[in-house]
Amino acid sequence: MLGAVILTAALLCLGVGIRSRFRIFATARIPASLIAGAIGLAGLQFLTWFCWSFDGQLLASTWHAALESFIRDAVTNLRAWPTWLIAVVFAGMLLTKSPERLATDRHGDREGFSPVAREALMVWIIVLGQTAIGLVLVWWWIGPQFSLPASAGMLIETGFAGGHGTAAAMGTVLAHPSIGMNNGLDLGILMATSGLIYGLVSGILWIELGVRRGWVATGVPPNGSAATNTEHRQIGEQLTPHDQVGGPLRPLPPADAIDPLLLQLLWLTLAFAVGVGLQYAVDQVAMMVDAAGSFGNDQAGTAGDAVLTDRLRAASVVGSFPLFIYTLFGGAIVRFCVVRTAGEHWIDHERIQRLVGSSMDLLVVAAVATLNLAVVASLWVPMLGLFLGGAIWSTICLLVLSRKILPESHWFELGLINFGMSTGTTATGFVLLRVVDPDLETPAAKQYALAAPLSAPFIGGGMITVGLPLLLLERIPIGVSAVGMTVIVGVLVAWGVGWKSRLTATATSANAKTRSPKETVTENR
Repeated sequence: MLGAVILTAALLCLGVGIRSRFRIFATARIPASLIAGAIGLAGLQFLTWFCWSFDGQLLASTWHAALESFIRDAVTNLRAWPTWLIAVVFAGMLLTKSPERLATDRHGDREGFSPVAREALMVWIIVLGQTAIGLVLVWWWIGPQFSLPASAGMLIETGFAGGHGTAAAMGTVLAHPSIGMNNGLDLGILMATSGLIYGLVSGILWIELGVRRGWVATGVPPNGSAATNTEHRQIGEQLTPHDQVGGPLRPLPPADAIDPLLLQLLWLTLAFAVGVGLQYAVDQVAMMVDAAGSFGNDQAGTAGDAVLTDRLRAASVVGSFPLFIYTLFGGAIVRFCVVRTAGEHWIDHERIQRLVGSSMDLLVVAAVATLNLAVVASLWVPMLGLFLGGAIWSTICLLVLSRKILPESHWFELGLINFGMSTGTTATGFVLLRVVDPDLETPAAKQYALAAPLSAPFIGGGMITVGLPLLLLERIPIGVSAVGMTVIVGVLVAWGVGWKSRLTATATSANAKTRSPKETVTENR
């Protein structure tokens, strides 16, 4: 464990140094944790090759054995980190109010619901479309050719719309015995990294196309490049209170008794502990239910009946849900108790978010550095097919469907946020938005934030993403899942296009009624 901690610290220092030295990484908003993970992956692969190729030839046997032991122990420890760190991340989600909710409360927005609802519908179309494409590819080609389970069709949504955090969470889900994809974490991390790179590179190209075609509502400044429209801060540059993430840190009671940061760490630890307790309690209750219902059902049957019965047991269904789902509710329970007993001001959103962000950085380093390249190399053909399917679908959603569903005045700006979200992270989408709308003059960012609660808890790493592989995909034929998901996406697209058409027709009719007779005659002439 100590070796893994020291290795991670060294990699993060290298990542931060490289990102501050080469501005291209800051321009592309590639996080230092991803750079550190890539360096760790290359370094560990090189050391493994070195130990295997020069067994005792260049180093003394004692040093050679020590190096092999260090690599083995570091990789073993780091591969266990994502499972626990993602549970910490989820523990902090309901421990504080979301920034979007706070911003809405402060500004008191009362904007009409239609643009927000159409944005939420567009997100559902994008994410479910990624799932549908993945399922179709697995059904027609990947499943029969490479013997992958139906849940492999979730890899596009896991990596593209979910990102590295969801890939780590879904790695636990896909490794469940009912699915049997022990390489799900490696494949998900690879898909997330590929999607992030594709979203950043292609997003700039689509912005250039949008400027030339006149799709941009606010216009791009004359220099028109991401590098000049995105703020860059170097390590050591002084930040003002408004520049700090989440604003200035305020003292919390009792500041003279305990360090405020440690206090927030205690709340986060309690949320994690409550989640562990909830998981244990639910497992025990499920086992009691199975024991009470097993009387008279122990007759021998076929092997298929035994497998089906095992999967339908309460303990099997409940046990399929990973720890991070329980820590999510643990955060809500701790928050309720603290607010009721001590007051809401004892929970500091900024500090907890920084702790959660630190966990995410460590998670990315551990997941990327321990990526199993042997698994990736053996499955590069199906992964390439899934990547191309997800990339093409996300591009179609930006260039075609966004224009037909989202508000006419700023469909491209809102589509860029969705494009970044659907190929990596929401942060990528806002980086692209700042290129064409640096001062946030359009309501795109606000509408995206207001629509997030209608989609984020369910898809792109939410409950439906986790539940589909565990409860549905491995229990029904893959063809039924693929066709059913495709039909659902088609219905949602038709609904969204028709919705905007009706709104456009209504607006045109209302404008015609408000015109004076003289204006109407002039226009007809």
